[in-house]
Amino acid sequence: MVNSNEYGDLNDEIPIPEASYADLYELGFWNYKKAKLTIIWGREVNKNKQILLLRKLCPQLNEISLSRIYQIVQEKGERWQFAEMRWGDAMDIFKEAQRKGLNVIIEEVGRN
Repeated sequence: MVNSNEYGDLNDEIPIPEASYADLYELGFWNYKKAKLTIIWGREVNKNKQILLLRKLCPQLNEISLSRIYQIVQEKGERWQFAEMRWGDAMDIFKEAQRKGLNVIIEEVGRN
């Protein structure tokens, strides 16, 4: 048996059909889980430090001024839902926040 391509694929004679975008949409490939992230302000770490860490972790918060974030934090009290995004992105932020010592909760919102 002689390989006809340079990579030595076993299946080079049988092309794999591509699925149409409509089929992929029906199967749910673009139907992703969404999550919301909520921070519970800890007492052992200064709230200002927690806000700065949160801004570094979540790029969406860079669009909001620091003074506006402080205002929101004072209005919300002990909890603040600071982001809603795709599940995978939220998990990345959640894990990094846990490593930094922030008390962040992740909750599933639904599918988009």
